[in-house]
Amino acid sequence: MRERRRVPSGILQVLLLAVGIFVISTSELLPMGLLPDIGRQYEVTVQTAGWLVTAYALGVVAGGPLLTVATVRVPRKRLLLYMLALFGAGSLLSAVAPSFGLLIASRVVSAVAQGAFFGAAVVMAGQLAAPGREGAAISLAGSGLTIATVIGGPLGTLLGQQLGWRFPFWMLVIITLLVGAGILWKIPDMPQATRPQIRRQLGQIARTGPVLALLTTVFGFGGVFLAFTYISPILQEITGLPEEHISIVLLLFGLASVIGNAAGGKLADRHLHSALLGSMGLLLAVMIAFYFTSTSVVPALITVFVWGAAAYAMVTPLNVQVLRRSGSAQDLASTLNISAFNLGNALGAFIGGYVAESRLGLSGLPLASAVIVAIGIALAAGSVMLERSKPGSAAAAGQAECVNAAGEASCGMNPGAQS
Repeated sequence: MRERRRVPSGILQVLLLAVGIFVISTSELLPMGLLPDIGRQYEVTVQTAGWLVTAYALGVVAGGPLLTVATVRVPRKRLLLYMLALFGAGSLLSAVAPSFGLLIASRVVSAVAQGAFFGAAVVMAGQLAAPGREGAAISLAGSGLTIATVIGGPLGTLLGQQLGWRFPFWMLVIITLLVGAGILWKIPDMPQATRPQIRRQLGQIARTGPVLALLTTVFGFGGVFLAFTYISPILQEITGLPEEHISIVLLLFGLASVIGNAAGGKLADRHLHSALLGSMGLLLAVMIAFYFTSTSVVPALITVFVWGAAAYAMVTPLNVQVLRRSGSAQDLASTLNISAFNLGNALGAFIGGYVAESRLGLSGLPLASAVIVAIGIALAAGSVMLERSKPGSAAAAGQAECVNAAGEASCGMNPGAQS
């Protein structure tokens, strides 16, 4: 009877963590649909405004691993509150930033908290779960990221277009305060984990297999976000879609991402290599197709839907292959893969800005994305060949360790869009 009373309480606590992940993930997506409005506010080009995406991604890349190492002795509940406070301060600064430079700085402040918050939330979710339900709890906490993609980003874009681009950031500040109060009130202090051997984990990660896997994540999602960062100006200037319809397209992309993520998870459980190479190959085809379909509304919308499905079908295979190759360094590998996703976002946004300002213009972005994805496919193929060249290696053992340690959902949870 006592255990039955504990489970609903644990679910509510994990849902609170999911809301925290939702609000942080929404913040990462916000500028993508509001770049034209932000550019007009500060009198900068849309391409320059795209630096907001790059700056945020780089903040996650640097902040996640550093804070994970630096705060290893900090109790998880306290760490969650610290990271929410840091994120809230950055969001508040974004809402009032008087200059574009200060807006970029505010995005970095928010970003550095993301990786550490995600990692702590996953650990906390597993600790809050009833015995044997750790994987389900981690999956529930991670659902905040998917909901942010489907609802948070599109809704934030709609509110920003109707009420001014600063309004969604004010909403983030309010929700962050509510989540922080909920964590302080409802989530108990949990036993502190033992200090990991950082040098040993770094040695495991520095091997060829994990490095290739992490680079595949960088270029795979770099190809996604090279064009997606500028999806709003592409749809407005090339496709001819009215600004007020952009949020609907983002919702379409988000719905497709849910379908793709579910399909990618099932396929990865059965045929990891086929799921990885197949989803990346589909993304390559989609980006080439978008070069031609972006000039007409209906074909563009169909392509964007398949784009979202292909992009998020990669997520679980990318996560699983990193964890399979990381041996006993899965904690650090998971954090680094969050950084890899965001490094891909930053790389894509950075290259996309240069392409958009070149003679190719916005119309050249899909082809540039295709090139980056092709590099990712080559890296993935190399990673697969390396694993297959070592029969009886630790790959299978690594997969088992991943499942036993954290549950299947943690192996396939999207960090970043992870983040």
